[in-house]
Formats: sequence, structure tokens, C-alpha cells
Amino acid sequence: MNFAALFTTFGLIFLAELPDKTAYTMLLLAARGRPVQVFLGSCAAFAVQGLVAVALGSLAAKLPPQAIRYLAAAMFLGFGLWLLFSPVEPDEKQAPLSKNRALAQSFVLVFLAELGDATQLGTAALVARLDNRWSVYAGSTLALWAVALLAVSIGGTVGAKLPKKALRKTAGALFCVFAVASLVIGR
Repeated sequence: MNFAALFTTFGLIFLAELPDKTAYTMLLLAARGRPVQVFLGSCAAFAVQGLVAVALGSLAAKLPPQAIRYLAAAMFLGFGLWLLFSPVEPDEKQAPLSKNRALAQSFVLVFLAELGDATQLGTAALVARLDNRWSVYAGSTLALWAVALLAVSIGGTVGAKLPKKALRKTAGALFCVFAVASLVIGR
């Protein structure tokens, strides 16, 4: 284990993921209930995405960055529009998610949100750059799990007091902003 690569990766990925849409997704899911399942589903998704990033690390230089940028933007926009325009139950009638549904939903949403994400691409780039895939994988995964723990803790603690409909619409708008930012940044 190369601790320099692990700590470097942890710091970079942690800082990059804090303001990311995935943290908002986990916060919203935890606010609906079942924070432990949301955390576990998110951690599993991050672990799998980390393996994808490690696999892509050796191919990163060969992938056209514009294709990844457009795919990520389309996914952000689609998810944002879904959050903005899908029917939402009134706050007082919204039932908490079941354990299995919370686990599955958090895994799927986090997995999809991380496809082509800056932290996934950053992990792949660090694998290619530092040439120490398992130290980078460990640092990246631990950083993502730390952000998940923060987001789920906040969502589980104050989530019941937050207006779910407003949070959902805000998250939808943020995903749309991320879509536009994905297209604009990196040109």
C-alpha cells in the first residue's frame, strides 16, 4: 500500500465530492428515512464505481473526453428534469422508504450519478498518473464513503424537518445546473 497515493487521492476526491450532486442525492434519500440503508447502498455503489474507475484508468488517455462530458450532461439533465417534473406527494403524506427500497434506490441513483462524474474520472486519472491502482482505489473509496456519511448524517438528522418537495425541486434544479456546467467546463 502506497500511503502517499492513498492520502493524496483521499484529499482530492473528498474535496471534489463535497459539493457534488451525489451528496445532495444521499441527503435527500436519507431525509426520506432509512439513513443506514442509504449509507450502505451508497457505499456499495461507490465501491463498484471505484472498480470501474480503476479499470478505466489504463484507458483514460484513449477515451474522447467530449463523449464522456456529453454523456454525463445528458444523465444530469435527465435526472434533474425527472426530479423537477415527476409528481411529488405532499410533504405530510410522504411515507418513508422501506429498508430494501432505500438500499436499492440509493445504490442505483449513486451508481448512475457517478458515471462519468468528475470524481470517477479523477480517480481514473490518478490511477493512470500514480501507477498504484489499489492505493488510489482505497483513497478514493474512503473519501466517497466519508462524504456519504456526512450527507446521510445531515439528511437523517434534520431531514424530517426539511420540506421534501422543496428539497426535491432544488436538487432537480442543481442537477440541471450540473448538466450545463458539464458542457461548459472543460471546453
